[in-house]
Amino acid sequence: KPSNRKLRSATTTRHRFGFLSMANPKSHLFSLSFFSLLLLHFPAVSLGQTLFVFGDSLYDAGNKQFVSSNRVDSRFPPYGVTVGEATGRWSDGRIIPDYLATFMGIPEIPPILRGTADFTHGANFAIADATVLGSPPETLTLSQQVMKFSDNKNKWTAQTRSEAIYLFYIGSDDYLNYAKNNPNPSDDQKEAFVDRVITSVEAELKVIYGYGGRKFALQSLAPLGCLPAVKQASGNVQECVRLPSEMAALHNKKLMQLLVELSRQLSGFQYSFYDFFSSIQNRVIKSTTYTFETGMVACCGTGSSCSTNNVCANPEDYLFFDGKHLTQEGNLQAGHLIWGSDPEVIGPNNLRELLFIPLDTEVILADIQEARDSTRRPRQIKIESLHYQEVGISDGEPMALSS
Repeated sequence: KPSNRKLRSATTTRHRFGFLSMANPKSHLFSLSFFSLLLLHFPAVSLGQTLFVFGDSLYDAGNKQFVSSNRVDSRFPPYGVTVGEATGRWSDGRIIPDYLATFMGIPEIPPILRGTADFTHGANFAIADATVLGSPPETLTLSQQVMKFSDNKNKWTAQTRSEAIYLFYIGSDDYLNYAKNNPNPSDDQKEAFVDRVITSVEAELKVIYGYGGRKFALQSLAPLGCLPAVKQASGNVQECVRLPSEMAALHNKKLMQLLVELSRQLSGFQYSFYDFFSSIQNRVIKSTTYTFETGMVACCGTGSSCSTNNVCANPEDYLFFDGKHLTQEGNLQAGHLIWGSDPEVIGPNNLRELLFIPLDTEVILADIQEARDSTRRPRQIKIESLHYQEVGISDGEPMALSS
């Protein structure tokens, strides 16, 4: 049996040589057929070469250092240990937007606050500690990130903005803070708070749509109660904490409903929605299946602190690098799923398909949609309804949760 490291090496080799990473051969064949149909019906389809990134520390490429008056840990080792330098990313190496840019054939997207950077192919507005609601210090809320995009939008032509991909991951800190301050909320209180977050997200998506954005890629929130830092704070590192994961699951369900509604309301609105929740939960429970030795603890620190004194020797063996963020290997796997996976994981389009969807059509042609529908399997229901049973995975053993 090959070692985990050999398996990862093979995956990296396939990535370097541009092979498509799909869940199964049928999905691969369908994807090729889908592109063929698109090109037959729309021979003038152009491939977007621009990526705009919004979110929190999972996507932060270095913005935090420009607004913080305190030490920013991601600017110092052991962050960046796998790539040889700390770049402001909260990982041992590359993060998800870096891989997506590579798959798109463009350079890594620079942080918007690095004023001297080349923003030809887009900008990264994500920053650590970002929230949707409130006004936390030394960061940018989602609204402020979108405002920053508005201030800089003339760096790109209207056509570039319309063909670009707008990538989002935000909300984790909203729910972690809420759970910390409200340990026993009622169901009505939980739903009311999630509705406030979703309403704010909707408003910002519409602002970007108003500036010409048409292609939106969103990532569902992780099972927040399974983050090593959250488990450590609860006093039981072996069990996921129920409330943060419940809030994340409810958020994900309502976010999916919002995207479906926006695609009906707004002409030309297209989207991709990645089930990050299940991807992380599967890797926490069945780590070795996904080439990790563990998904329960972090490579660096005991869950809340990370320094050169307590970093592991082989980050690629871990799902989490520190208490809240993925290793480069975890980011690579997520990037592959966003880029080229099938409807079990991402829908109604993966990112590669989203790039090819024409801007001048209201809906995908009936024969293309019929071809897509014929490939759907029962597990796609998870993407469309996001019914997380007991905040656990639907096709395996239940996740241990504590209250």
